[in-house]
Amino acid sequence: MTVKARKKHDIIKVGGTSKYCHLNEPNKTYKKEYGEYQCEVILTPELAEQVKKQLRPVYEKELQAKQDELGKEVNKAEIPIVEKDGQIRIKTKLKGGVMTKAGKEYLFNVAMYDAAGKPLPKDVQVWGGSKVNVAFRPSFWYTASLGFGVSFEIAAVQVLELANGGVSEQSAESFGFTAEEGYVANGGETLDSAFDAEETEETLTANF
Repeated sequence: MTVKARKKHDIIKVGGTSKYCHLNEPNKTYKKEYGEYQCEVILTPELAEQVKKQLRPVYEKELQAKQDELGKEVNKAEIPIVEKDGQIRIKTKLKGGVMTKAGKEYLFNVAMYDAAGKPLPKDVQVWGGSKVNVAFRPSFWYTASLGFGVSFEIAAVQVLELANGGVSEQSAESFGFTAEEGYVANGGETLDSAFDAEETEETLTANF
């Protein structure tokens, strides 16, 4: 059984080339009911180290809190930054929806913006190979079988360069995005209020 993180943590932002994008619609290959939005981002070694440095203090605080709660040391799962095919990739995701214990259903989608910070029209498909900034929150979890770990929950995505041709509202700046040279969507107005996806209880596998 997974355990929810005690709080939502500060947003971290990374930029790079996207891989395995499922941002317009959740991927239902393995999670049939609601699916899961996914985006891997290819990072430079320097940026990967920056993410680990930014994550380390809150990771260690959450790990210690869990060990104090259980009264023992726990195994540590790997963080979702992996090296594959000569690339360093960070894995981010977001549940497509949840059903509460009270029987109320919530459906989520990913807030997406263009390079100028304007909302991306819903008919613009974001594919792997696009240049993106991804804002995410670390969400910590624990299971008896896997130990203590963290998943990276997508908060918003900014598309800088588009490959191959209903959220709650929040400004792009609130996710750390500013206007940059690159892909600009036609139309759309800047969003003002907050998008805040529910905390996930995911099981991924932290090497610092």
